[in-house]
Amino acid sequence: MYRKSLLFVLCWAILLSAAVIMKPAVVYACSCAMSPSPESQVKETLEHNTTVFAGKAMKVVQPPEKQMMSSADLVQVNFEVSTVWKGELEQRAIVYTAMSSASCGYENFIEGQQYLVSASEVSEKLETGICDLTKPLDMAREELKILWEGHAPLPLHSKQTLPSSQQDVEATKAPIDSKMLFMILLVAFFIMIAIVILLVRRRRLK
Repeated sequence: MYRKSLLFVLCWAILLSAAVIMKPAVVYACSCAMSPSPESQVKETLEHNTTVFAGKAMKVVQPPEKQMMSSADLVQVNFEVSTVWKGELEQRAIVYTAMSSASCGYENFIEGQQYLVSASEVSEKLETGICDLTKPLDMAREELKILWEGHAPLPLHSKQTLPSSQQDVEATKAPIDSKMLFMILLVAFFIMIAIVILLVRRRRLK
């Protein structure tokens, strides 16, 4: 009887802990208010976004893998800027986007391809998404006609360079996720409960 009770408690704790750890990635829903015409979208973009520019995607850096991935985890895109319509940008810029369209992220950045990008500053980072005026440059002919002529980006400072691969990884590393810490503590809590129950049952049987 004692061994059956112990086995039941341990199995229960293991299954519950596994259910917590194996929790699927967090997913959010995205909803965009689409502009009725390219003219209105360009106007709204110039009014509300921090910057609007054209440039080549030089490097696309995916977020580091972790136990619990989120559709809102940020992808880093390094751009070589060619034309600026709004904002003060140097010849190289870094823009972030959520890794999934479920969180309004722009999933189609391809290294070497030219893009029209509109981005807003969020927590000192430029972020863009599918709700912004961001698309391949060859698909933005109407918008480019409305934008007309932009200006060249500012010269690149001698000390500023695009992050290396190692720097990219370090830049995207974040402290231990609070949800992961919570799960670890929860697992430890259930294990402690199992041990306490085991000790109590053992004393009663003596």
